[in-house]
Amino acid sequence: MQTLGDVITAMLILAALIVVPYKIVKAWLWPVARDSLMSRSANRAPEKTDIDAVSVPVPDTSIIPDSMPRVSAYLTDEEWLILLARQKLRDGKYRLSANEVYRIVGGNRNDVLGIVRQLRETAQYRQPDETTAPATYPVTR
Repeated sequence: MQTLGDVITAMLILAALIVVPYKIVKAWLWPVARDSLMSRSANRAPEKTDIDAVSVPVPDTSIIPDSMPRVSAYLTDEEWLILLARQKLRDGKYRLSANEVYRIVGGNRNDVLGIVRQLRETAQYRQPDETTAPATYPVTR
């Protein structure tokens, strides 16, 4: 029967048989293998070739029509409020209610709701007979 000291000695010998070869390979053989295996090492300069550089076309930014408004990344509170109040869905309804606009923008509730109301009022057109009609109704002649 072996003593505890013999077991520890055997484990240390096994560990040394694994660790020492690893350290030798990493310290002495890996730098040589790395330089021969890698396509370019830090010590070698890139080789000169007779091939010209390839030009990759970049999409032209002039395809953006001039009619599109320029939008700043830094909107003021008023611009943000106007943007939110005027957004519509495809069916013509407003994307956000006035209360939702107020929750997003914050501030004085009466002021925000008043601005939204002013922005959303339809234009009134004066007809020849001096009556007014919203923009959705045709003007009579």
